[in-house]
Amino acid sequence: MTGTAVLLCGGTGLTADAFECAPAVVVHDLCSRPAAAAAALRELAATRVVLVLCEHKPSGDLANALRRAGASSFGIESVVVGELRPAEVAILVAGLVARLDALSPGDIGKPALASKGFSRLALLQLAPVVTHEPVAVVDEAACVGSARCAVCADTCPERAIDVSGPRPVIDSSACTACGRCVPSCPHAALRLAGSSKRQIEAQLEQLLPTAPGIVFACRSADVHAPPGWPVVELPTLRLVSPGWLLQVRAHGVEVRLAPCAGPCCAGVLESGAFAEDLLNAIGEPRRTGASRLQLAEPLATVDAVRRLAPRDTAVVLEDACSPLGVLALAQERCTLCGACAPACPTSALQLRRDASEVVLCHEPSACVACGRCVIACPEDALSVTRAVDIARLNRGTLALVGAQLEPCAACGRELPPLPLRQRLRVLLPSMADAPLDLCAECAARPTYDQSDLSTERKLKWARQGPT
Repeated sequence: MTGTAVLLCGGTGLTADAFECAPAVVVHDLCSRPAAAAAALRELAATRVVLVLCEHKPSGDLANALRRAGASSFGIESVVVGELRPAEVAILVAGLVARLDALSPGDIGKPALASKGFSRLALLQLAPVVTHEPVAVVDEAACVGSARCAVCADTCPERAIDVSGPRPVIDSSACTACGRCVPSCPHAALRLAGSSKRQIEAQLEQLLPTAPGIVFACRSADVHAPPGWPVVELPTLRLVSPGWLLQVRAHGVEVRLAPCAGPCCAGVLESGAFAEDLLNAIGEPRRTGASRLQLAEPLATVDAVRRLAPRDTAVVLEDACSPLGVLALAQERCTLCGACAPACPTSALQLRRDASEVVLCHEPSACVACGRCVIACPEDALSVTRAVDIARLNRGTLALVGAQLEPCAACGRELPPLPLRQRLRVLLPSMADAPLDLCAECAARPTYDQSDLSTERKLKWARQGPT
């Protein structure tokens, strides 16, 4: 069994040939005949299904019958026709088919007891009341490992992510599917089962070309969307980062958030406010051709800002909701020791070397304000602020500080950068009087009175020892 099918309730008045995105069949009284729906799904040999219903979402009995007929844990979506026009229904169904087609086969969630939506007869059986809830899932192919990153563990309020091993491990019993970890991962290696970024991208690519606006809604919310505005339902609006909103706006489409009143959506409106503030700061946006949708942060925000903001925009907007960071370096304190670069999980900081110099570089579009570089710096030379600096994003990689590479005057080996050598003279009293043009090995030869030696004799002494 494979693929996605469409089951239509006969009461909608729609016919199967109205849907070209997937095999479709009309089931009379679909809403009230779970067994008939299950039989139709088996006949179509599908594991994912979009239900086109008359007036309400599928009952627990219907969803359970479809799962027993082969539908996957998160493979059931629905459209309630209501007063929608046939063309609008077709677009919504196409979006949901695309979303289900992108569902990962491994997304099974965690079993849980359903609390509503079942008949009294069904409740007498155990199987019908078992459902599956979302849980965070790690994509091991995309994850760079616990030692290098582990940003996800910092954002989990339930401490459900164990980063003691090579890869983060999700404790599904502790995970509440709050979604906080998903947008925080700078490598797009986390998703909520059944609602991955790839799925939402596929759905939006079907909806955006014709929609005047999009509503991102929590599945627990009572949604009243403007006419013609498709609703994209999610298990929590914590998944919606500012970059999602900016991406939709970059396609010339309005966007709104419809959170529920529960804790799963607490604070999500701040992301919307930040995206709106950023758009207002940009002013009149540029008109660019639509490009492929990108929902993974920080690229989502970077891509949208670069497409929306005029090239000469010099806006810096600081906000706790920013998925990007603005790095500041006190050059007089930096020794170019390089401790910060390995600590950066996205390689936004790099210590670059060539034959003649070493330069500390920063790529603003990759900085996620995790602060690991700040902790790693032994000189307290770095600070980072959650903000979007459009001018920096447009300039690209920045050279923060650099120094020429020099050979040891005695043995010819490459010396550490001059700022680091100067700092070592301060930190290590035994090297306080050692020449800066000598490596540590050459400078550590037997003691002598340097004041009695000329520069030429110092070099000869360093090469051969005192005579």
